[in-house]
Amino acid sequence: MREDIRKILVMHTGGWIGDMVLLTPALRAIRNAYPDAHISILVNPLVEGLMSRNPYIDKVIVYDKRGEQKGMRNLFRMASSLKEGEFDMAILFHPNSIRSALLAFLARIPIRVGTNTSKRGIFLSDSIPDEKDLHEVERYLKVARIAGAKEVDYRLEFWHGPAERSYAQYKFMQFGIRPRDFVIGINPSTTWPSKAWAPENFAALADMLAREAGARIIITGSPDDVPLAEKIKEMTRCRVINLAGRTDIFQLGAVIELCDLFISCDSGPMHIAAAVGTPTVALFGPTSPTRHRPYGQNHIVIRHPFPCSPCYRIHCPNNVCLSSITPSEVAAAILSRRRRWRNT
Repeated sequence: MREDIRKILVMHTGGWIGDMVLLTPALRAIRNAYPDAHISILVNPLVEGLMSRNPYIDKVIVYDKRGEQKGMRNLFRMASSLKEGEFDMAILFHPNSIRSALLAFLARIPIRVGTNTSKRGIFLSDSIPDEKDLHEVERYLKVARIAGAKEVDYRLEFWHGPAERSYAQYKFMQFGIRPRDFVIGINPSTTWPSKAWAPENFAALADMLAREAGARIIITGSPDDVPLAEKIKEMTRCRVINLAGRTDIFQLGAVIELCDLFISCDSGPMHIAAAVGTPTVALFGPTSPTRHRPYGQNHIVIRHPFPCSPCYRIHCPNNVCLSSITPSEVAAAILSRRRRWRNT
């Protein structure tokens, strides 16, 4: 820790919802190391609302590098703007972005820390080699340590409050969900097509769990996910509650918190579930569970280790790593865990 560091810029413009949740332990460590510093975070527009509630951040700066601020001219403009901020240190949590390192360099921030990958080390003042065989939480914390963080707490957090919890409780009452019901949330959507499990699989799984465990099934999602959620609902024989498009991000956290179990592919809501303490069944295909699994205890990862996986391809011609996972396989894993829960 250095007492002369008063203004810190945290940079993660490639991060989505899940990345921001996983970044929390590192941000908390930075805040504990520099309790009096002013900490800003540079992020993409999608996560601005989420990070506005992060208690370890003083200011959110949006950099729409793939949209309105695309291109080198806008990069130089952003660098000029950041230079006016007179930051003492930039912490690059994006694991391999050359643009972020160049941006901090052009902004003339004297201390620039991050991983030395993609040949970006020439733009950094302090760096460490990247370790890809670590969970993202731990990768972020390694960067936080070279920035001066000492005390480390691995807990995830999510920042929904009383208003969101009241909304979730109201929705449960509205649909007749009782406190003794076994409630399972299903998140069928993900940002990459290659990470998605087929709608008919989710529908079959919902019917199995409703029939064999008496589960109440809730489908979650954003407004963009409504057609997918409706498609799954139409395929099921059991009664499904479709909350896709009916919650904001913080209300979603409250809904997931009330669930007894959450089922998802590798996605932001999967990490939200881990953050609010809901046991999670995660279906993995093209990405590595070593790096991206639900963080913490009491979660299940279902994955078939094909030679081509993890490939990190956004599109895949056959998607065999996920299509080979069957609804009955997932149901069996859940029912086995459900029996153990009943015995505790």
